[in-house]
Amino acid sequence: MYDTCNAEKSEVALCSVLSTYARDCASAGVSLKGWRQGICDPSEDCPETMVYNYSMKYCNQSCRSLGEPDPLCNVHIAPMEGCGCPQGTYLNDEEECVTPDDCPCYYKGKIVQPGNSFQEDKLMCKCIQGRLDCIGETVLVKDCPAPMYYFNCSSAGPGAIGSECQKSCKTQDMHCYVTECVSGCMCPDGLVLDGSGGCIPKDQCPCVHGGHFYKPGETIKVDCNTCTCNKRQWNCTDNPCKGTCTVYGNGHYMSFDGEKFDFLGDCDYILAQDFCPTNMDAGTFRIVIQNNACGKSRSICSLKITLIFESSEIRLLEGRIQEIATDPGAEKNYKVDLRGGYIVIETDQGMNFMWDQKTTVVVHVAPSFQGKVCGLCGNFDGRSRNDFTTRGQSMEMSIQEFGNSWKITSTCSNINMTDLCADQPFKSALGQKHCSIIKSNIFEACHSKVNPIPYYESCVSDFCGCDSVGDCECFCTSVAAYSRSCSRAGVCINWRTPAICPVFCDYYNAPDKHEWFYKPCGAPCLRTCRNPRGKCGNLLYSLEGCYPECSPDKPYFDEESRECVSLLNCTSCNPEEKLCTEDSKVCLCCYNGKSYTLNETIYSHVYGTECGEAVCGPNGEIIKTFTSCRTPSTPAQEPHIQSVTSAPSSSVETTPCFCNDNGQLIQMGENVSLPVNISGRCAYSVCNPLCQIELIWAECKMGHTETLKICDPDSEACPTTPAPSATSQVPAPTGTSVRDCLALIPPRKFNETWNFGNCQTATCLGEGNNIKLSSMTCPPQQLKLCVNGFPFTKHYDETGCCEVFECQCICSGWGNEHYVTFDGTYYNFKENCTYVLVKSIHPDSHNFWIHIDNYYCGAIDGAICSMSLIIFYSNSVVILTQAMEHGKETNLILFNDKKVVPDITKDGIRITSSGLYAIIEIPELEVYVSYSWLAFYIKLPFGKFYNHTMGLCGTCTNQKSDDAMKRNGEVIESFKEMALGWKVPNPTNRYCNPGVSEPTRIEYHQHCEPSNLCKIIWTLTECHGVVPPQPYYEACVASGCSEEHPSTECQSMQTYSALCGLHGVCVDWRRKANGQCEASCPQDQVYKPCGKAKRNTCFSREVVMDTLHSQNNTSVFVEGCYCPDGKILLNDHDGICVSACGCTAQDGSVKQPKEVWEHGCQYCTCDEATLNISCFPRPCAKSPPINCTKEGFVRKIKTRLDDPCCTETVCECDIQTCTVKKTGCDLGFQPVVAISEDGCCPIFSCIPKGVCVSEGVEFKPGAMVPKSSCENCVCTDEQDLVTQTNRIQCLPVKCQTTCQQGFRYVEKKGQCCSQCQQVACVANFPFGNVSIEVGKSYKDPYDNCTQYTCTESAGQFSLTSTVKVCLPFEEANCVPGTVDVTSDGCCKTCIDLPHKCKRSVKEQYIVHNNCKSAAPVPVPFCEGMCSTYSVYSFEASEMEHKCICCHEKRSHKVKVDLVCSGHKTVQFTYVYVDECGCVETKCPKRIR
Repeated sequence: MYDTCNAEKSEVALCSVLSTYARDCASAGVSLKGWRQGICDPSEDCPETMVYNYSMKYCNQSCRSLGEPDPLCNVHIAPMEGCGCPQGTYLNDEEECVTPDDCPCYYKGKIVQPGNSFQEDKLMCKCIQGRLDCIGETVLVKDCPAPMYYFNCSSAGPGAIGSECQKSCKTQDMHCYVTECVSGCMCPDGLVLDGSGGCIPKDQCPCVHGGHFYKPGETIKVDCNTCTCNKRQWNCTDNPCKGTCTVYGNGHYMSFDGEKFDFLGDCDYILAQDFCPTNMDAGTFRIVIQNNACGKSRSICSLKITLIFESSEIRLLEGRIQEIATDPGAEKNYKVDLRGGYIVIETDQGMNFMWDQKTTVVVHVAPSFQGKVCGLCGNFDGRSRNDFTTRGQSMEMSIQEFGNSWKITSTCSNINMTDLCADQPFKSALGQKHCSIIKSNIFEACHSKVNPIPYYESCVSDFCGCDSVGDCECFCTSVAAYSRSCSRAGVCINWRTPAICPVFCDYYNAPDKHEWFYKPCGAPCLRTCRNPRGKCGNLLYSLEGCYPECSPDKPYFDEESRECVSLLNCTSCNPEEKLCTEDSKVCLCCYNGKSYTLNETIYSHVYGTECGEAVCGPNGEIIKTFTSCRTPSTPAQEPHIQSVTSAPSSSVETTPCFCNDNGQLIQMGENVSLPVNISGRCAYSVCNPLCQIELIWAECKMGHTETLKICDPDSEACPTTPAPSATSQVPAPTGTSVRDCLALIPPRKFNETWNFGNCQTATCLGEGNNIKLSSMTCPPQQLKLCVNGFPFTKHYDETGCCEVFECQCICSGWGNEHYVTFDGTYYNFKENCTYVLVKSIHPDSHNFWIHIDNYYCGAIDGAICSMSLIIFYSNSVVILTQAMEHGKETNLILFNDKKVVPDITKDGIRITSSGLYAIIEIPELEVYVSYSWLAFYIKLPFGKFYNHTMGLCGTCTNQKSDDAMKRNGEVIESFKEMALGWKVPNPTNRYCNPGVSEPTRIEYHQHCEPSNLCKIIWTLTECHGVVPPQPYYEACVASGCSEEHPSTECQSMQTYSALCGLHGVCVDWRRKANGQCEASCPQDQVYKPCGKAKRNTCFSREVVMDTLHSQNNTSVFVEGCYCPDGKILLNDHDGICVSACGCTAQDGSVKQPKEVWEHGCQYCTCDEATLNISCFPRPCAKSPPINCTKEGFVRKIKTRLDDPCCTETVCECDIQTCTVKKTGCDLGFQPVVAISEDGCCPIFSCIPKGVCVSEGVEFKPGAMVPKSSCENCVCTDEQDLVTQTNRIQCLPVKCQTTCQQGFRYVEKKGQCCSQCQQVACVANFPFGNVSIEVGKSYKDPYDNCTQYTCTESAGQFSLTSTVKVCLPFEEANCVPGTVDVTSDGCCKTCIDLPHKCKRSVKEQYIVHNNCKSAAPVPVPFCEGMCSTYSVYSFEASEMEHKCICCHEKRSHKVKVDLVCSGHKTVQFTYVYVDECGCVETKCPKRIR
């Protein structure tokens, strides 16, 4: 009610509501009928051919349902009211209801019109009443290979999907759009086509890469990763790959992360560097690039490149290499080489630089540089979108702004890129033609892996920018860049030909030799002296260029001499590759990159008192011999020989040797004092080669007037003195008696005793120079047992004559909880804080302290175990701690808060390392400290520190009772309480416990079985005599049985082993541990259980005696990481092992220390001490003074032709200094420039151009010159002698008086020639042209209905055609015999019949069988008269009858609904006349 009353059209609203209700009722199964009577009449709403029904069906109501199953029949839809087709009609595609005769047919998605037929294969089909009637083979069966089956679309029903959507390995991820069903062979469900005519499961399909297919399990190489095909997917390794940046041609860049862009500038720009804000490490390299333009063009012809390293600089320009050592004392960390036309520079840090000596630069950086570089090459962080990061660390969208931000100086202007081809269409077209090679089939194999379009576009642009002389060079550079990218992707293309960018390798061939050839893919397997086995895969040998093909008799390429040689003629070598003949009978030795033959001397050096020589021995081994460097008077010692694989590379000068005699230094070989004469033999006290004072008895030398008189003790002349033990007495000389010994140096007092040397004392007897020598008496030693279990140590007192036996003060700790004091007491203490480990109270200890900073595994936040030692001495502080380096924990040493690397000696502290242990020595105090992660031990001299130490390590008194001594000197029983009392006030350790905790105890199971690891201690019997094993065994067992930290067993073993090594006992305990306590060493180093405390390096090859060794001559063994046998550490900080020490020259060869060579324009030498290369400019002769007097010539400094390293002053023409007088030239003349007699300054003059001049305009020979209209003038080649311009020749104009048809020649005054004027129109006919005058007409002789008329308006002539149109003419409607034509012969005419036959229409109700149409219907009919007659035929001799009736000519049937009683509706069909006409009827002949 509401909708009906409020709607604008209430009846429409009412019908809508009732219709909705009726539809819901129908859905509920109740069909309502008749409710629309009187209201809501739907008849007007249905389309013309449809009718309304209260219960409309949807199944089988379409034309398509006549020939195919209707899918709507499978859907349950309740009958509802609506418009539909009347019964017997069906809905076609135009939404019209038609009879079955008018229904189309459907075949494979196509529409076949009713009555039409078609043929396919052996089928002939015709569309009849919506169904296809076919003859022939109606069922097609084809044989398909198993497991495929044949799918027939004809029998599959509508909407079927046939073989057109059969999935294959290529298309199974694509969507199929069906256009028509296609019959054919198909794979069963779950299988797809394999591309070879078979079916396979989906997961067995191949993988696709670069347009190629790979079977499951096959692998490919993508950059540095390996990808494996698995279930159509690539599973690739995730190895970090090196970055590659490329610059080529006219400013084309490809960054490390693959971003391509163009940037052109004429400044110095930073191409790449690691001096970046994102790099936390120290920078190592910077590459600066400068473009050099081709003349005045904007194209780049060459590059100037500067590479800046930490201590050197390399400048590259036009193929020249200039190396500058900015820090001559620093180590050289790069190598320069020439590979296939490329200059290659490799650094130790992993940066490789390649330059083709033209405009192409390639930079490779190792994965370790990821995110640490910056510049035009980007930041190498794996993301190309942030590659345009400026120098100020901002992201820039403009490439020009980004590039200009990386210029070195701000004085040069910014450059904007321009389209170089815009103004040169000819060069652009030519460039496209040449550069199309990149897109051609020559590079077809690479197109799927490297997109050729960017390289093609760059090639065309560069071609336009190059000068005409450089077109080829620019083109070749661009194509070579694409070829190089293809090679990097694994596709090598041989694209060069003798006509396209040839490379002439014959330049490198010697006369009559053909060894050098062009290699498009390089020579990665080239056998060289440094790569004798020809190992493949060297990237730097994969560059295209010229490479040798060595003959079988000379199969090796020598990198040094750059020629093919036999094995024995190799001058360069690699120490890791042996150079031996095939039978291994002859081998070369390799030292510092240089080869040596058998028995050839390699080097000779002096090591202290020994002389060493290295000789090449058998099997390529270097034999090193040592002999004592003695004076000729001493007998020669037998040399001892040592075989080594490498040797020190620099000589060591003989160290000056001095003896210390009471503070005076005496040089080796000099007498210490005047000789002593005893019975004609003299005792000489001299400084021997071992730097010791030695007493030598020999014949007295002549010339010594002052000699000491020593009396023979058996002689009666020796006076008696109260000397304690006189061994020899010297009689006083005759003369005046002198109480003091004034002749001695220095003078001695009477009865004064002093150390004479060689464990003897001398006493002045007075009376001149009389002295008495006595043997030194040593006090008796009282040996007392060492309570810590360590053996006595033996050393000599200050005199060096008396042996002294002392206990050892050794304190050790490990695992953050185990401690053994100096006196051997073991205790357990585990707290997080900083404590005093050793406090020296010795007055001369220079504030020597040691703190321990504990940070054990039980600390909060789950941190790793750690322990640090802090050593205080004098004004220095040394911290021994741990740090993470390259993902591994290692020792970190801080000296006064600055990181240091062993081996160094500073402020009286010596720091060395074995790789595992850091060793600190203080020689003045004879202190020795060893530290490694969770273990340490400290050794102090007993004589200096007896009863002078306090702290966690105890007192060093050789008694255990006072080990637990507090700060105030009180001795207590609790070591826990004692240790807590030594906590450092205000510690920096953030894990310090807030207060004293309960005493901790080692908790372990009572019946815990000791591990086999701990039992190893008892097998080290060789050490039990010097290091008591019990404390370390107990600590090991306690650690193994502990519920908290059982992992410190290794520390117990390690500490015990270290103490064994300290006492010269080598134990290899880790080998017995079966891998439980493996030591981790760097890649180049190996673990050794018994190495030296100090590792030799190339910079510290001399033998340095450590503190302990110098004390007791006992070897100290330290386990650690060392170089393999035959190798030596390069330096103290890199951890790199090398086979030989020396300087690496610019060409990669190794130079001997002190060796001098020439490189470029410099003299270079290998510094013996630092092994660095120092270079200085080669001196040049001074140029004589020169004066430039001729006009235009100035003095300039130029490179000498005979010596490119030197310059000379020459006079050179500078046109800018000339006084130039320019003159203007008249028309027809041009300026020319000539050179003056001096050969420099230009002289200007005017010469004829060879043209004509007329009215201020120049005309070239042959050109028409405008003059009077009655003359034709032309410029000739003949020169006028007066004007010196070309003559102009004129001829009268010839008039044309003949006119074409329709035109007439009319003369006009004032004109040379008159014109033809039109006077008539011209009509074109097939038979010819006809002139028609104005106002007259012309009739077409072949067309009576067409007439042509000529008109003229404003001088324009027009030809108009008039076509007469005839009325329709039906001869049947004429009175016979009256047909005629009009007077003009165009149309037919006749006398019409009185009544004509015509079609008329009347409307009437149709009534049939008591049924009536609902409304009148139109009923057409024919009416009128036609010609009907009877006439006698004289020919036939009978009457001729002609009957012509008014009859329907065309009609069709129309159906109409008749309404019967009971509102029943029936259809009635009647004939509907479309056209009427007179139709002749055959009359029957009369029968006579």
